[in-house]
Amino acid sequence: MTYARSSIAVRAGITITIALATISAAATTGRAETRRVVVRVYETGFGDASIRAAAIQTASSIVEMAGISVEWYDCTENGRRAVCQDARRSGNFIARIMPTLTSGAALRRPSVEALDAPSDSEPPLGFAVVDPDTHAGKMATVFHDQIEAVVRRTGVARSELLGRALAHEVGHLLLGVRGHSRTGIMRAVWTDDELTRERREDWLFAAGDSQRLQQSFIEP
Repeated sequence: MTYARSSIAVRAGITITIALATISAAATTGRAETRRVVVRVYETGFGDASIRAAAIQTASSIVEMAGISVEWYDCTENGRRAVCQDARRSGNFIARIMPTLTSGAALRRPSVEALDAPSDSEPPLGFAVVDPDTHAGKMATVFHDQIEAVVRRTGVARSELLGRALAHEVGHLLLGVRGHSRTGIMRAVWTDDELTRERREDWLFAAGDSQRLQQSFIEP
């Protein structure tokens, strides 16, 4: 989970298919190739397709900068497409964008907060379901109402915050971990100051996390 104390937690998507072209894994790992990884995005409620599309693009760019290639498909308006049905194989994840946090159960799962100050307490922007024993994760969720609350408080672009939250929660699934990192996009708390300061390194995977992703998804 990610929390925003005068900070954030985000997630989003649109009915277009955004397939991240193969990032040149060769550029970072010689002739290595990235195993096929797919994230299917579903938004419930009255979402804005253009904001969802921009958020997915933001999330895809963040993951791509970590050195792996992920295909993102917006299955919101057409979940019957073949790419939206293939859920059994490994490397296939789901990201949900839901209207509101309806249960305290999510608070027990990995999440990100956006907070006004580090000492504050706010509901999470979203959460990811990761098995603590097998480290397998399949689904991440982000909440519109929490994103909106942070956007109103900070003035951060809605699509940017949503995309970052998506990248964070999907990051839990890709890394197979419930815990958080001290720096980078996988921090547990995003403060308002960090959100408005826009330091590039705050919104990318930390070096250690990028290395773990490459070890998991890039084959020699």
